[in-house]
Amino acid sequence: MTDTTHRTRSISALFAGVGFSATGYIALITATPLAAEELLGAARWSGLPSALAIMGTAAGSSWLAAVMSRHGRRRGLLLGYFTAATAAVFAALAVGLSSFPLLLASVFTIGAGYGANRLSRYAAADLYQPERQARAIGWVVWAGTIGSVLGPVLLEPTQRATGALSLPAVTGPFLLTSLAMCAAGLVVFVAFPSDVRGRARHTSRALPFTHLRLANARVALVALVIGELVMVLIMTMTPIHVRNEGHGLDTVGLVIAAHTSGMFALSPLSGYLSDRVGRRPMIVIAGVFLVASGLVSSSAGASQGWLALGLFLLGWGWNLGFVSGSALLTEAVPYDERVRLQGFTDTVVWSSAAIAGVSSGLLLHSIGYPALCRLGALVAIVPTALIALGRVALRRA
Repeated sequence: MTDTTHRTRSISALFAGVGFSATGYIALITATPLAAEELLGAARWSGLPSALAIMGTAAGSSWLAAVMSRHGRRRGLLLGYFTAATAAVFAALAVGLSSFPLLLASVFTIGAGYGANRLSRYAAADLYQPERQARAIGWVVWAGTIGSVLGPVLLEPTQRATGALSLPAVTGPFLLTSLAMCAAGLVVFVAFPSDVRGRARHTSRALPFTHLRLANARVALVALVIGELVMVLIMTMTPIHVRNEGHGLDTVGLVIAAHTSGMFALSPLSGYLSDRVGRRPMIVIAGVFLVASGLVSSSAGASQGWLALGLFLLGWGWNLGFVSGSALLTEAVPYDERVRLQGFTDTVVWSSAAIAGVSSGLLLHSIGYPALCRLGALVAIVPTALIALGRVALRRA
């Protein structure tokens, strides 16, 4: 099998795996708050399972990266996807048995397995030379578009199907998650070659965060963390703001659709620009988009058009930073040492997302939506400031 055939087969497997797993995960986070409210009889703690899923992904990223560093990308991806598939069956069982603690444990484990989805972008980058790595990452990230569309669309048919099988209808989304994760694992098992480049020749004894002494690693980490934090901070509270301004679910859907299209639809373009223009310049442009998003959203008021624009800029700004930051992190350290650093970075990124998700509600209550968006715009300047400080230090050296 030629190198080109290997690469095509491998990138196709990664793309399909991300598409399938994203479908299952988005179905999960859409249905879990509803299932939790039904189990508890109130909405007070209905957001806890989703928060635990994010925390699970944070933990799973380092766990799966450690497996990949010793046994190769393929084994880590398979472990993640099949772990999530198994845990989703237990989540369905938890709902059927009305066991909230079992649901929490299951959702956390699903999130840990879903770390395979996020680490797939780094596996794609390994297949190409540096000048093509961002485009490979962009295409794999774009596969998330499939999940953002199919996940919610399949919820109702899945519930009807489980009802027809004399199973509780509420278990349907969790069984859909299990099937989707299984499909992701099977695609990787069949089509991702075990001998493709993706196994370190030796395991570095250095702790992952020691690589942050390298300027590119620091910039990449900050870009990924700040992009995720700003995106979650503003996005999470936008539906509530839209509702408080007197709009209905149709407007909420329009605004969030604009946001998700910015997050995924232009991902190949983000990769192309990162390869052609450079990682650091695109991280700066990502910051410009995030700042613009915060300012537009903060002044949009009840205008659904301006809110949609603000959330689109938020999504694309996140995507530009995510793709460029991932590519910069990949080339920041030698190949044999990068896998654990990538897992560590994703752990920090997802932990930041969990913190932002919890903090967003508190901030909305205390300072309001416009101030929340302006705060996000202020935080978005950090990666650009770090790059500028690095240039000043280099000139003085």
